[in-house]
Amino acid sequence: MTVLLHDTAEFRRYADASVVTIGVFDGVHRGHQEIISECVREADRRAVASVVLTFDMNPRGVVKGKAPCVITARARKMQIIRGLGVDYIVEIKFDAKFASLEPEEFCRQVLREHLGAAQVCVGENFRFGAQGAGDVGMLAELGRSLGYAVDVIPLVEVAGSCVSSTFIRGCIREGRVEEVLECLGRPYSVAGKVVSGHARGKALGFPTANVSLSRHFCVPAEGVYAGRAILGRKKYLSSINVGSNPTFGDHELSLEVYLLDFHGEIYGESLEVEFHARLRDEIAFESPEELRAQMANDVERTRSLLGR
Repeated sequence: MTVLLHDTAEFRRYADASVVTIGVFDGVHRGHQEIISECVREADRRAVASVVLTFDMNPRGVVKGKAPCVITARARKMQIIRGLGVDYIVEIKFDAKFASLEPEEFCRQVLREHLGAAQVCVGENFRFGAQGAGDVGMLAELGRSLGYAVDVIPLVEVAGSCVSSTFIRGCIREGRVEEVLECLGRPYSVAGKVVSGHARGKALGFPTANVSLSRHFCVPAEGVYAGRAILGRKKYLSSINVGSNPTFGDHELSLEVYLLDFHGEIYGESLEVEFHARLRDEIAFESPEELRAQMANDVERTRSLLGR
């Protein structure tokens, strides 16, 4: 069972030594998974605790005043990390005080004194300390004097591209959700509450759930997607529209989800929406009848792609 802490100083109440990995881990993509899994393997080999040191927000929100959009909601991020077999997650508040720690102070105080690090596992592009002044070379140099080893894990590549949270955000913004699936090892998903909309889908024979999104989430490019919607403990094949409904002259961006083979009212319910494949661009149709015919085609393509 994974223990969640919110202060590195609390760790010594539970264990004396650890193998640590550090990062925001937004997305917990395949590169992150490899680093965390290596941390767990090395901790088992050394017979010490495995620790993921992460933050309550992206450090860029403090350092640069604006954080990038979120790939994975906090609850799902924690769930994925727990599933990798980690003993402890230390989620600390990233504030101006923490951001000002010099690399030497971070390694001495946080890694050695608080976490008893015997080994630190990081990716080859890891940076740390005030203004990102520390890199893997400095981490290893400080480790030699402080008594911890450093394990540098190479970047993971997918289809010739290095997997990173930045790369994944770019794919999401461009609607390249198939590439995102490859990078994450799972479909990209967003979550929100179902709110009332214009009820046009119902009039067309395809009642859609209008999902209210947090402004912090990365939103895929406007278009129509095949995916799945998670309602409670059930998953439903879904045809998903991200856009402004140009056929009806709307301007506000919305996320509308048609759950195949579902009947019922779900206003106020929480819905998680997975994006598996992009079907087409969003376009304006000459009439509602043309739109209805295209929606029927989108549904059949969704069944064909994901029905199994």
